[in-house]
Amino acid sequence: MISVIVPCYNCQSFVSRAIESVLKQTYTDWELILVNNNSADQTQSVLDGYCSMFPDRIFTYMEMIPGAPAARNKGLKYAKGEWIQFMDSDDELYPDKIEKQIEIAENGSYDIISGAYYLNKLVDGKVVNSLKLPRNTNIWESLISSKLGITSANLWRKEAVLAVGGWDENLTSSQEYDMLFRMIVANAVIGFDMVPRTIIYSLENSVSNSLNKQRLIRILENRVSLRLRIKQHLSNEGLLTIHLAQFWDLYLYDHLIKRKLLVPEYVFRRLNELAIRVPLKVVMKQKAKFFLQRIFGKLG
Repeated sequence: MISVIVPCYNCQSFVSRAIESVLKQTYTDWELILVNNNSADQTQSVLDGYCSMFPDRIFTYMEMIPGAPAARNKGLKYAKGEWIQFMDSDDELYPDKIEKQIEIAENGSYDIISGAYYLNKLVDGKVVNSLKLPRNTNIWESLISSKLGITSANLWRKEAVLAVGGWDENLTSSQEYDMLFRMIVANAVIGFDMVPRTIIYSLENSVSNSLNKQRLIRILENRVSLRLRIKQHLSNEGLLTIHLAQFWDLYLYDHLIKRKLLVPEYVFRRLNELAIRVPLKVVMKQKAKFFLQRIFGKLG
């Protein structure tokens, strides 16, 4: 059995899309666990409606601790499935998502299936669609660069998730990559699904696209802190090769420098503290890009 766990917070207008995509799955041995996480709208009424239609397959619970990690952990307590499909309330699964990833999992004795997905991002009122593929070459490079899928695109073995204590309820971002890191350290085996079977909807005010400066700094700090933990682990285990150290530097430099127009003081302070070293050509390329952004910004 597959347990689909969906944290639900003020999602009355779109959670039906997520639920309906579960109902359409070609893999039929599933249960759906909907966890209301302090919603102030009519979310619970929507959830109750589906529970009344499918009382043996759809269940709803309450979680008062704020945040999706707490809601997911609540769902884990009630999950009866061997595998977990964590799913955000605004995302959508293709009909064959679970079936195909279960096939991959069973053929390879995996603990996690890292899946490709489509990202529908709302930018300045327009929807921009892009394909996101997991990186299936070097597991540490994939982890450092956030290319091991995303919460809803992946499939997770419940036993492996519980073995590392589930989701960290103190984190407000970088949540799935924190858990992925802990699972990899615990020797979880990752398989890959390079066919996109999930649609991720990203709103302008979502965590990953926040324009609130303090919130953005918290998001960046969570990302940096996790990479520091990864680097320390690699160093402790004798796995920090010159190549991986350079990859770590390049990734953080690129990620931080792209945000320097929004939070310049934080970016330059962090780059200095981290003592990141990158080739001169990379620095010059970023300076040229920054110059063009300023010129075209003024012209606009």
